[in-house]
Amino acid sequence: MNFTTLQPAVLVQFILNPGRVIYDVIASKKRLLAAEQEERFIVMETIRSSVVQYYDLILAQSRISVAREAVTAAEELLRLTRQRLAAGMGLPADDLRAQANLAARQQDLVIALNTFYQASVALASTLYLEPTVTLVPKPDHMVPVHLVREDLGIVEMLAIAAQRRPDLKGVKFSAAAAAADRKSTLWGGLSPQLQGSYQVGRLSSETPAQSFPFKEQQIGNASVEWLLSPTLLGQVKTATANERDAALEVERRFEQVRAQVVRSAQDSATNAKIIPIAQQQVTAAQEALRLAQSNLGVGTALTVDVLQAEDALSDAQLRYANAATAYNQSQVNLLAALGLIDSVSLTPVEGTSSVPNIRPAAPAR
Repeated sequence: MNFTTLQPAVLVQFILNPGRVIYDVIASKKRLLAAEQEERFIVMETIRSSVVQYYDLILAQSRISVAREAVTAAEELLRLTRQRLAAGMGLPADDLRAQANLAARQQDLVIALNTFYQASVALASTLYLEPTVTLVPKPDHMVPVHLVREDLGIVEMLAIAAQRRPDLKGVKFSAAAAAADRKSTLWGGLSPQLQGSYQVGRLSSETPAQSFPFKEQQIGNASVEWLLSPTLLGQVKTATANERDAALEVERRFEQVRAQVVRSAQDSATNAKIIPIAQQQVTAAQEALRLAQSNLGVGTALTVDVLQAEDALSDAQLRYANAATAYNQSQVNLLAALGLIDSVSLTPVEGTSSVPNIRPAAPAR
């Protein structure tokens, strides 16, 4: 006897471990928050790098200005020396010294121009601009810019950094995600596993003597199971080690931030003391050059005296430009180390700071 059945059906089945699901969701959320904080940190670091390179570009432009002034002074000195030589009041050696000095100044100008172009290319690369286009900063000389209040102590700065640095927040979220992963592994192995299924369909049968039409069928099933794996202990130990590594990364990053804050604050304080001294050096060198040129005109000084005065002035001007650049860059680095750098905080306010309303919190790890 032939017997034929037809059973079309749809089966829905789920297997759920509540403990693992809960902690997997927590870990995913923490990793998402960590990725957002890392994105903020990358933006801040890009801003810091571009501003530091911008100050390098201004310094390179200042070097060009100093080099051009030196070339002009060397040309004037050569003209005066040749006049004295033609009048019988000078020596051929003075003329040769003046020519050698002019050649050296011209070389310095060429080197300064190349340094400027290199700084322009570096900044353009950071800003994803066309490197063949030369970037020219608006100011032609360096001016000290105050971005962080000078009355903030190291403890206050460290508290602000711990509260505001996005990379610190990111590693803390990553550590929390690692802790959630450990709990997910543990609960996944020890908590019960819920299973359920539901099947709906229709059934028909046919024999040579009689046929049975389609009839609806519904089958439901639910169960609770514990699945103990011999590898659970190893999985838990691995997850625990990952959690400890994440906690150590938090400590390591916090120490790095502390070092950045202290280093930038020290650099800023040091350069702030150098700037007025460098300005005094420039003023004195300018007066010394003026006197040397006057004495040369009346015959009471030698060409070598003017050359030495010009060298002293160029050195003083470069020292001041270097000090102002280093101070501005240390201020930018300090602002970034505090986690406060953005387009608004980089707008200086005379006699104040760009972060006057920040209230430090207690240092936290």
